[in-house]
Amino acid sequence: MFLYPSSIDLIFWEGIIIKHTFLLTEGEWAAAGFYYDHENHKVPVEGQTSITHHESVWIIEGYLKLMIENGDIFTNSYEINPIPEGKDYTCWKSYNPSLGKISGFFTIIADTIISQYFSACGSIQGCEVVLRINDQEYISRGTVFASNKKLSSWSVNLTRKNS
Repeated sequence: MFLYPSSIDLIFWEGIIIKHTFLLTEGEWAAAGFYYDHENHKVPVEGQTSITHHESVWIIEGYLKLMIENGDIFTNSYEINPIPEGKDYTCWKSYNPSLGKISGFFTIIADTIISQYFSACGSIQGCEVVLRINDQEYISRGTVFASNKKLSSWSVNLTRKNS
């Protein structure tokens, strides 16, 4: 059973208190893992994500670099509405140079942050699941589709940098 206190920072789940340190707190995160293209070719990636909180908006800025010669760099910048009191979800918008303007939702379910997103015209859709391992580590898995065909997917470990 889930109980959401007045602050979403702490979640009580099956007798365990979970404090999300990704998204819900400011910080710098290193990313390392794999990118899979539309034909499922696997390429190592490294990157970074920065999360900052302002009163009316949270900002996530980050990138993933394909670790091959002349590897592409995928950048993203999110503007997130802070999670309202008593809720476990919020909406966000983003501009991604490869995909354009994207909108989505973050939903927090126990140890997991789920993001689903789409373009205004609906031709771009995707999801990402971010699983809390501990205060310093999360695992991110996601995929993006365009016109019902896979563009890419990823499997990345996120490690909190010391601040």
